[in-house]
Amino acid sequence: MGRIGKDTWLMLGVVAATVAMAVLLVYRPQSNRLDQIRAQIVSQERSLKTDSELASVVPTMLQQVEAMKRRYKDFDRRLPERQELGGFLREISSHVADENLSGQLIEPGSPDKNELFHTLPIIMRFKGSYLSVASFLKRLEGMERLTRVEKLQLTRDKKAIQPNELDVELQINIYFTQG
Repeated sequence: MGRIGKDTWLMLGVVAATVAMAVLLVYRPQSNRLDQIRAQIVSQERSLKTDSELASVVPTMLQQVEAMKRRYKDFDRRLPERQELGGFLREISSHVADENLSGQLIEPGSPDKNELFHTLPIIMRFKGSYLSVASFLKRLEGMERLTRVEKLQLTRDKKAIQPNELDVELQINIYFTQG
């Protein structure tokens, strides 16, 4: 019985040593690694939640960008240089003629200097139907160069040959750079 007892104790010692080695060399490192991975998962879940909350504003931002694009669609219209003003005035004059507006009178004012650009007020007078005037204003708005209507006065000409003819006085500002 003594021999079996020694062998049993020896086997139990070997098994205990194997289990201790397995715990020290396999289980504990794997357990530590598993804890690190779980901590990373929790951290990544928090990060994902934060990123999701940040990304939730993207549709609203896209709507705001589209609204700004619509609002500033004409922002890229260019300012002509000083030497281009003659062509610009001819273009406006041709729009008046194209719309069959009569009695055209164009009076450029004196330029107003600002820090980044100059403004040239122009007073225009002409006669025409309401639809012709509206079409002229639409063409004016669609010009490549930046213009702004500052004053618009429409009066019905009671002495006009054609019915419903309007007398139009218009002050527009055109903008240019010094070139």
